Amino acid sequence: MWEFILPGLFIYGSCVSRDTYPFLDKDWTIVEYVARQGMISAASPRGVLRGESALTSKFQNQCVRNDIRSSLFATIDKSAGATDLFVLDLVDERLGAYELGGGAYITQSWELGESKLLQQQEVEPRLIAFGSEEHFKLWSSAAKVVIRKIKSTGRPILVLAPEWSETSDSGLSGLTYRGLYAATYNKVYQRYFDLLREEGCNVLSIGQDTVKAASGHQWGLAPYHYVDAVYHKMRDAITDAVK
Repeated sequence: MWEFILPGLFIYGSCVSRDTYPFLDKDWTIVEYVARQGMISAASPRGVLRGESALTSKFQNQCVRNDIRSSLFATIDKSAGATDLFVLDLVDERLGAYELGGGAYITQSWELGESKLLQQQEVEPRLIAFGSEEHFKLWSSAAKVVIRKIKSTGRPILVLAPEWSETSDSGLSGLTYRGLYAATYNKVYQRYFDLLREEGCNVLSIGQDTVKAASGHQWGLAPYHYVDAVYHKMRDAITDAVK
């Protein structure tokens, strides 16, 4: 009797990768989904944040706990055997990272903010802003460690790097996120993706001629919530990467 093994995706990123999954054929599975854990945090020692989380969502609490614990490498070790492709995106880098001391860092995320954990520390951790020289230097070192770890599994890597949409499918232009234009984020992100290319990663770029923000997206209008055509391109790239 033939044994059919479903193709397995290890998603390390956020909504860009996760929202592409439903566009794949039904025989694909998600082996692991590591979200809200930027590379600076993932490559750093386990941190400590004392207090009680105000989050009520099990998934959101787990994301924050895993980020504090820098869980990525242990998850890779556990799941590499069932993984056919590592799919990465850098959406969770967009807000920077906090320094926890002792060489440990945690990702600034919406979930971390809503947890109210930062306010419960004796001294609020220092923020290292995304795009700053300090952040890029830390991230560059961390990214090389993360990519080396993934490559050690022998599995291929695909980085999904669609530009953030500057316009929506309804014609709205000048889209922003937290007070900055999508075009600004695109410029800031460029050197981060360039470094991944230098590290030998397959990086899929999709430009403004294709990316449009979907006004009817299930998670709401945002520069990184796209129309279906963008997910179709990412779906095809995932399929090709495994072939």
